Amino acid sequence: MTDPLRRGDPLTVGPYRLEGRLGEGGMGQVFLGTSPGGRRVAVKLIRAEHAADPDFRARFGREVEAARKVGGFHTAQVVDADADAEAPWMATAYVPGRSLREHVLGHGPLPSDEVRKLGAALAEGLTAIHAHGLVHRDLKPGNVIMSPDGPRIIDFGIARAADADSLTSDGVVLGTYAFMAPEQMRGDRAGPPADVFALGCVLAYAATGNSPFEASTVPAIVHRVLNEDPPLNGVPADIARAIAACLAKDPCARPALSLLLGHLADPRSAPLPVVPPAGDGEATLPPGTMVVTREEGARPGPAGGRRVPRRTLLAGAAAAATVVAVGGGGAFLATRSSAGTRRPDPAPSARQPIASTLTGHRRGVGALAFSPDGRLLASGSSYNDEARIWDVASARPLRALAGGVGVMEVAFSPDGRLLATAHFDSCAMLWDVATGRKIRTLDTEKYPLLTVAFSPDGRTLATGNPDVRLWDVATGRHTTLDTGPLTRGLDGPVHHGVHRLRFSPDGRTLIAALDGYGDGDDRDAILTWDTATGRKGPLTRVETTKNLTLDISPDGTRLATCGGSENISLWDLASRRVIATLSGHIDEVWEVTFGRKGTVLASCGLDRTVRLWDVASGRATAVLAGHTERLDTVVFSPDGRTVAAGGGKDDAAVRLWKVG
Repeated sequence: MTDPLRRGDPLTVGPYRLEGRLGEGGMGQVFLGTSPGGRRVAVKLIRAEHAADPDFRARFGREVEAARKVGGFHTAQVVDADADAEAPWMATAYVPGRSLREHVLGHGPLPSDEVRKLGAALAEGLTAIHAHGLVHRDLKPGNVIMSPDGPRIIDFGIARAADADSLTSDGVVLGTYAFMAPEQMRGDRAGPPADVFALGCVLAYAATGNSPFEASTVPAIVHRVLNEDPPLNGVPADIARAIAACLAKDPCARPALSLLLGHLADPRSAPLPVVPPAGDGEATLPPGTMVVTREEGARPGPAGGRRVPRRTLLAGAAAAATVVAVGGGGAFLATRSSAGTRRPDPAPSARQPIASTLTGHRRGVGALAFSPDGRLLASGSSYNDEARIWDVASARPLRALAGGVGVMEVAFSPDGRLLATAHFDSCAMLWDVATGRKIRTLDTEKYPLLTVAFSPDGRTLATGNPDVRLWDVATGRHTTLDTGPLTRGLDGPVHHGVHRLRFSPDGRTLIAALDGYGDGDDRDAILTWDTATGRKGPLTRVETTKNLTLDISPDGTRLATCGGSENISLWDLASRRVIATLSGHIDEVWEVTFGRKGTVLASCGLDRTVRLWDVASGRATAVLAGHTERLDTVVFSPDGRTVAAGGGKDDAAVRLWKVG
């Protein structure tokens, strides 16, 4: 799909007349152009910051010459380039058609046999690239065009010679995180096996509509790629083994493209070895499966690679949360009781129809909050800089609140007059709900701000990540709470990552959930403070490991937690024990929230559904479906009669259901 040229775009590049925009990325912008003879080309214009680097120009010129040699039926041929131009550029044959990402978003995942054909075609294309000493390094659904004559690999913009140093400065990671190999994440040399890993991710996306390492934050994606086995739920059995082999953590354990191509063409005549899960020791593989051998003196495997700089990983944006008590700043002991654990119930047969759909955001919505009177709904997307306020009854937007970068959480004040938004660029903002006017920016200075919460009296706003601060809403002054000793991060000591802050119903206690991605004593832990004195309670470790969140029932007697699994834990705060484990989701649960009276619980996550639970019996009562991607957030209206949910990246709609 071609977009119009924008003001300031060039009209020509080299001999090519530009007709529209095809896309843009970290290296440059891509335009649709026409040659003097009328042939269409895709022209990539390198960004000024790279063009100013003489070393970049030299490497770019060498790599363009290598890329010119790449042919084959499944790539876009490089036809022209000028590395010495004021703005360096390259032109490739224009391949008509939608990208694989657009195709899957529009038509859903591919059938099993189509995924195998796609894999074989891409393996042929990568073979042609590798045969000329290049590594693509950014194979992803957006760089695969489903042309009328078969899939084509496009965008050699960050391809490089297999034996060359990094195209950019040391340690900077290129590529798209959810489709990058572990060695790229660590900043190590990425050879042909990195493209095999990306191919496995692309095929999993084609089969399911999701990357196997998808998560809500960049650090969570990095953690999954480096440390976790890919969940291949929903991948057809006849291609799951091929994808699992491509996704081996060790580059040496990934199959050679020739073997993979033979397997995809005829699995019975070219079987692949079973790849053991990460952490199960060295793989024993038959001859012919190793695609590379280790260099003498090279560092082994995932644990031995160079650590990625924290600026690359957007440090402090890791996600986790867990459980604590209310009142007086005391810690809630995370003890478990097996007596309340149940086997999964079958999903309720009755599915609730969608009552209304709110559209207007450009990307997926990961933050939602109802106003105290239930008339308004606030929404925000972490992928852009806009929050919105909607009229629930008419499903119409009332106003857009533009400011900051990436909206991570939204919260109404108890009187409904103010809205607080947490932003990825290290600030919170306070807005007048009636006018949409920004009242104040609260700068937290360091890392992405992940959470905001008003105190029950509305006088205080708590913000978190990595510092926990209490702001006076009237004056904008703040105090910083003691979070204890530093933990160890990816490249040295860092503050805790704080994913969720909540006040107890009586306002006496502030609860903070610390992320699960450090390796110090405070990972997977919670802290509490007495809000009157600022005194910190003891650190409490918990059993769960990642992506955790919580909600407290309106009467303060129950707690719900989830994260890292398909289950939800219900806690009795008086006895400080788990009283039930709710099972029914078929993938990780990412959010839980209580209804008005605390008798009903809603949950959502990677399986794209919202489930409603009866708290007393622990049984699921309804399944709310309609989203095409994972769900990041779910909220009840104050009267408990409406549920709203949003999430994902490209499913930008907020959906509402009537449940009471």
